[in-house]
Amino acid sequence: MKKYIIPFHLFLILALCPKPVFAQDYLVDFVFLGSRTKAELFAIFFQQVDYDIDLYKIRYRTADINGQLDTASGLLVLPQVPEDTELPIVVYAHGTTSGPEDVPSRLAGGYQVAMAYAASGFATVAPDYLGLGDARGFHPYLHAASEASASLDMLFAGYEYLEFYDPDLDPNYLFLAGYSQGGHAAMALHKHIDDFWSIIIPVTAATHMSGPYSISEVMKDRVLSDENYGFPSYIAYLFLSYNEVYDLYTDIGQVFKEPYATHVESFYNGDIDLTELNMSLLSALTPGGNTYPKRMLQDSIVDQLTNNPDHPLNLALLENDTYNWGPPSPTRLYYCGADTQVPAENSLIAEEEMNALGAEDTDAIDLNPNFDHGSCVFLAVRNSVDYFLSFLNPSSIDDLDKNAVQLTVFPNPAGNEIIVDWEAALGGMEYQIIDSKGATIKTGRSATNKISVNELPGGVYMIICTAGGESRMARMVRQ
Repeated sequence: MKKYIIPFHLFLILALCPKPVFAQDYLVDFVFLGSRTKAELFAIFFQQVDYDIDLYKIRYRTADINGQLDTASGLLVLPQVPEDTELPIVVYAHGTTSGPEDVPSRLAGGYQVAMAYAASGFATVAPDYLGLGDARGFHPYLHAASEASASLDMLFAGYEYLEFYDPDLDPNYLFLAGYSQGGHAAMALHKHIDDFWSIIIPVTAATHMSGPYSISEVMKDRVLSDENYGFPSYIAYLFLSYNEVYDLYTDIGQVFKEPYATHVESFYNGDIDLTELNMSLLSALTPGGNTYPKRMLQDSIVDQLTNNPDHPLNLALLENDTYNWGPPSPTRLYYCGADTQVPAENSLIAEEEMNALGAEDTDAIDLNPNFDHGSCVFLAVRNSVDYFLSFLNPSSIDDLDKNAVQLTVFPNPAGNEIIVDWEAALGGMEYQIIDSKGATIKTGRSATNKISVNELPGGVYMIICTAGGESRMARMVRQ
């Protein structure tokens, strides 16, 4: 794992400065990729946004898994804001992509999420990770240490760009977010910052979304279960990645049976991408009557994974769990209950362990019990943006107890009416609805636990309900 040691003189400079200042040793170069207007972004997101944005490809220095200097890439997206603006920063970690070119710096790989944060007023850095984009070698998939170091160095390159090329923009708040693989990467970065950098760049808040945080338990149990799984390519990707880092075996055939080993090797050699690998593996599995991933693995590997906790592969899985600390900053673990790709248990286990280790404000929140991994993305990102904005507009919710209990409303996303799942509200309640900018747009009293929202435009809202002298809150998406 990459260690960061700060010289004492630099520590003093950083500690006394009102904002992060770094030497010019991260940013290599940047290329302007174009702008997007609010009208163009409306056509993408189907809702109004606050800012036009500018996009830049960034190349920056970072270390590879062997500690050798490499040049990695990522996307920097800036809102077009007035000069002298205090600009909050989001590090957005992208999900699993199909290959080295399917990344944010190529305006692919889910880069639209980075635009969504920027269009809401956040300077957004989205690293491609090692082995993707301009970085050399094979991508160390779900390797926590390199996800964290590549993301951190991209953040530093973003600070450097703002310091020297947009000096009127003052980096202030720091938020972390990521979805799927990116949830794992963002959580790894979060822990790394808390361990080594929190005195200089404290995390304001984080939203880790639908990530495989529990690789050694939840994800391993899923792979070894007698349940169909539609993404066997992820298992192959993980084995290849960890072999790059930990030298676990000398031949792919030691881990995978045929015909799976041949397909896996084709992916490793770059002959096919991850999507093509997944189709090939599913096709090879289907004649067996099911798509159990463990059928791809050699019996000896299944036996070791099941019965030998000290096997190097099990130790590698354990080392890349990302929830073994208690975040001091507010942290939300967004997920959807019907996710079969990254089971909800990842978020629930992370919440339980983090709180047991002293987390000050960490909650796992089921955004919709009926949504799967793909349909959860938009809902999670909108909740993430809304949550981050709430830290920038605290005066708009002065009447809200910061420790208010989370409330469930359904359906969510909502149609014309929502039902508040709270026994105290059955006899009536007062309510307040706040939009994503922090403005109170509706207040009222309902004689039941139902609220009409038919007049609300599409977007993300905070609902505050009061009954029996107690207030509770929920976040709601209006379709």
